[in-house]
Amino acid sequence: MRASMTAGESGERCKGLACIWGNPSGFLGGAALTAMALKNAGQNKAALDLLAPRAGDSVIELGCGPGMGVRTALKRVGREGFVAGVDQSATAAHYAAHVVHGACLEGRAAIMRAEVADLPFRDSMFDRAFAVNSFQFWADPARALREIARVLAPGGRLVVTQRAASLDNPTNFAGAARGMERISQATALLKAQGWRIVDERCVADGSRLLAVSVLAERPV
Repeated sequence: MRASMTAGESGERCKGLACIWGNPSGFLGGAALTAMALKNAGQNKAALDLLAPRAGDSVIELGCGPGMGVRTALKRVGREGFVAGVDQSATAAHYAAHVVHGACLEGRAAIMRAEVADLPFRDSMFDRAFAVNSFQFWADPARALREIARVLAPGGRLVVTQRAASLDNPTNFAGAARGMERISQATALLKAQGWRIVDERCVADGSRLLAVSVLAERPV
């Protein structure tokens, strides 16, 4: 339930009601973003706990949706840190910018409408990056990971987190039934591009959902 990027499972542009989560717009998009804001706290915490940003770090969220992940990351990096959020949805970017408006005015945050495969930031700008429930919407995930590596500093780390169904009490809430498959796809692609897999983690998010994550260090 995190708005992000552009595509469905096939890599083609989202079409139809299902893509309200991938590219929210209009009244339904606003409702979807509100739902994300209410339901993603556990997923955001799992991603940031694994990412472990330090005070003063520069962090980017890929597919920031309603901005709750950016807001949480700002608390982790403190007043000396910086957090950017990007989302291809203008509606999501507007929503997120409102959520962290004060930090944006202070120069501690920036929200931009952009696709993960074409990030509007200089090389080696960020120490850490994270993506929550957005990998499945990346139109070109191979290119996206190369772009993320470009904007990460040497030693920079990325966490990809996906909502997945509990094995004991399964559900397909917000596409959770395919969460394990998606994180496996992300992990395989990271390995193929030379990222170093640092950790893999699975934590409970309520009674029926999991947050499954992979932590990787950018290629040298």
